[in-house]
This record gives sequence, C-alpha cells and structure tokens, in this order.
Amino acid sequence: MNGPVYLVLVVLLLSLHRCAMQHPTSAGCPVTERAILDVEHQLWAAPRSRDVAALDKLLDDSFISVDDGGVRTGKQQALARFRQPEGYMHNETAEQPDDVRLVFTNGVAILSFTKYWADYDKLAGTTVGATSIMTRVFTCKAGEWRVAAFHETGLPNKNRKPYPGALAHLDDYVGHYRLGDNGEKGEVSVVRKGDRLFETWSGEEPVEILPGKYDTFFNREDAGFESFVRDKSGKVLAILYTYPDTQFEAKRTP
Repeated sequence: MNGPVYLVLVVLLLSLHRCAMQHPTSAGCPVTERAILDVEHQLWAAPRSRDVAALDKLLDDSFISVDDGGVRTGKQQALARFRQPEGYMHNETAEQPDDVRLVFTNGVAILSFTKYWADYDKLAGTTVGATSIMTRVFTCKAGEWRVAAFHETGLPNKNRKPYPGALAHLDDYVGHYRLGDNGEKGEVSVVRKGDRLFETWSGEEPVEILPGKYDTFFNREDAGFESFVRDKSGKVLAILYTYPDTQFEAKRTP
C-alpha cells in the first residue's frame, strides 16, 4: 500500500473513531447530500474572501488536514494562513465538485470528490494546475455539520497534454530494456501502435506512455516520469525512471 493511500485511511479511521465516541448519532444535522454539499460550497467560498470567521465556524476544533504534498495542519494553522494577505501566489479551485461520493456512518459524513485547482504565481506569471481527489470527514456539532478531517491526493497528469513534437521520433524508443546489471530484476518492452507508445514490464499489462519534451515520457497512473538516455550519436541506450524518492535505470538490449 502506498504512503498517501495509507495515510488517508489512518486519518479517516481516527476521525471516525473520535467522532463516533463523542457523537454516536448525527441528531440535529440533516442527513442529506444537499446539506453536505451546501457546507462544502461554504468551504469553497470562505477562503476565497479570506473570511476567517466563517471558516472558524466550519472547521471543528479537532480538525486535521493533509494536503497532496503530505503536509499536515490543524485548525489554528489553517486559520492563520487566511489572516495574512494573499501574497504573490493566488489559488483558484473549481466551484463545484465532480464525481461526488458520500457516505453517512457512525454519526459522521464522509465526502469524496474531484476538483481542478490552479496556483498562479503573480511574480513569474506562470500557472500550475492539477486535479485532485479530495476527502472530507464531517461531524455534527450543535446541529451543524463541521469538518473534522481533510485529505487530498493528486491525480497524476490527468489534464496534461502530450508533446506533439515527439511524434517524429517515436521509433527511436521502441525496443527491449533490462532492469538491473544483468536483467535479473525484469525486462521492459516498448512498442509502437500508430502514434502511441506502450510500455510493458515483466508480468504486467501494457501502459501507454505519453511524450513530454526532451525525450521524457509520463503516464496517467503515477506521478513518476521516465527519460530515454541517448549516446553522443543520438542512439537510445537506456530508460531512466524518476520517482519522488528514487531513480533507477533499464538498459537497452542489443
């Protein structure tokens, strides 16, 4: 089980246990999707206007948040951020959530959805955006739903477009590669189907790899990327895989 998924399960289970012990029922709070989505919309609106008072009422005192970078914050840290001027970085998120899933259980509500977000750097004039799966745990306090926990997991490369300039060179990458000095860690094959490349690891299903610039490729299943390494003559010799905590190489077979 990978780190982000394990972490969100731990956060949600702890929140469920804590809220269930303190509030075994959701008496006083409407157990409807509309009620939860109304609170979710307030959570979208309050940060946009930097309305700290509104946000304070929406967040439970036990609130814990884990963002897509694994950074954890509590309620006071979250509020402190919006007491300050915005600064040079401006964040925008879609107003309405997509792919909404909602569960009521043990006196809490668990809302899962996807949203597109974008960070605009006012100094550099650049925008970085992505789509994330977001999960909130709501608890009922004094007849109102409040957020007890939040977790965000990025969806890798969901909206990223392939680099069209690589189409003329797709045949350069086709071939067989070995992991490990003697191929003892498995083999990787790269095949072309029309204007698309597919990569297959030993014993696994083919995965489409999409081109970026400068011999780099990505996929829509994980956040890693791979770079095809060339020699001085331009011939592809290997694939260098880069992930958040490691790099490894697969060498091309003759």
